[in-house]
Amino acid sequence: MKRLLVALLLLIVGAGQAPAEDRRTDSTRLVVMTFNALFMFDGVEPEEGGVHDIPWRGSQTEAEEHMAEIAEVVIAHNPDILNLVEVENLQALQTLNTKFLAGRGYKAYLVDGTDTATGQDVGLLTRIDPEAGAIERDDRTGQSGSVVKGVSKNYFARFTVGDRKIALVALHFLARPNDPVRVDARQAQAAVIAQRAMDLAAEGYAPIVLGDFNDYDGQVLDHVGSQPITEVLPIVKRMHPGDAADNLVNAAQFVPQSQRYTAFWDQDEDGTVDPPHELTSIDHILIAPALVSLVDSLAMPHELDPTDVSDHFPIVLHLRLNGGSGGEPIVVPPDPPAAPGGVVIARLLPNPPGDEDVHEEATLRNDGAAAIDLAGYKLRDLAGGTWSLDGTIAPGESKTFQRDGQAMAMGNRGDTIDLVNPAGDVIDSIHYDRVDEGEEVLRL
Repeated sequence: MKRLLVALLLLIVGAGQAPAEDRRTDSTRLVVMTFNALFMFDGVEPEEGGVHDIPWRGSQTEAEEHMAEIAEVVIAHNPDILNLVEVENLQALQTLNTKFLAGRGYKAYLVDGTDTATGQDVGLLTRIDPEAGAIERDDRTGQSGSVVKGVSKNYFARFTVGDRKIALVALHFLARPNDPVRVDARQAQAAVIAQRAMDLAAEGYAPIVLGDFNDYDGQVLDHVGSQPITEVLPIVKRMHPGDAADNLVNAAQFVPQSQRYTAFWDQDEDGTVDPPHELTSIDHILIAPALVSLVDSLAMPHELDPTDVSDHFPIVLHLRLNGGSGGEPIVVPPDPPAAPGGVVIARLLPNPPGDEDVHEEATLRNDGAAAIDLAGYKLRDLAGGTWSLDGTIAPGESKTFQRDGQAMAMGNRGDTIDLVNPAGDVIDSIHYDRVDEGEEVLRL
């Protein structure tokens, strides 16, 4: 009888809590992504926050058109765990998931934050159920100088992935990285997140801290070498003062510096992207040292139009789990060498009138002193498609190539085109954003 009562008690306690599921198709890999979705609201009343100049505010149709664009970005990179920043509420996140990401194995989680001014929150879509089937908020405050402040938009979640225990800490800090008035407030927020990461590490979880920090990393510099005026990143990274061995690592170090930018700020308000200084890195993924040897790749893809879809780009972290055994640290490819003195990409026509499969064009120019035989050279886009090149370019001359049905398709909404020599080295590269029909991309 006593055994029966114990069994019944266990059954009652366990009722209503489904076992955690792992819906990944490849259990040897884990793809983690963070993406600021730019006011991903649902257009359904009552709408949250007091920002009224959102183009799709009050229009469910336009809001869902924006969601569809966000979903395209998600589908393109296929993360297993996705942190979305600037989400209105759980209802909006569920609409994205059920209407535009249906059948992809995600479940939606969001804990309402306290930012009533913007109405924004941070939300989670995941193929791996968090432990206890839930995520939590950290409502503590931190202090910097005389400022005491909490993090209005955050959550944390614990996961068991195979035989590894991983914790996600997601955040969205105060904006304006160069505003001296906000230094202490953002540093106070950083102190909260740092303490949460330390608490989770003490429980045996490897922390991944990710989101929109609205701040630069002075150690892992972005493509223009932006320097912070705060200690936000060092505060979050520093797990234990005086012991650097367990400091969190910015996964941005795994991409060449020339590719490190995650956000667009239209400083002159002209509606166009004016590189390089209107593009910087203020979004980050910080990982525990125990995860560093598992990094397979880190990408900051720049295909989307930052004047339309979102003013941020995603960060995509690929971890190779290999059944629980660590791998060798990845080798970061160097930045392409300076082009002068050899062949360079002088001009692109990504969106020609007529049949793009035929009429897309690229013009190469020989800036060197000797003729260059192009046999074995290729042009390559971000998706890995290529054009094979041939012929010879004399010093000071140019040669134009058309696509003519080759695999590489230059993206009309932005792309990066590399020039690859026969040894497989990238010797020149041009990035461009959205182009209109007939618009040329010229080397600056």
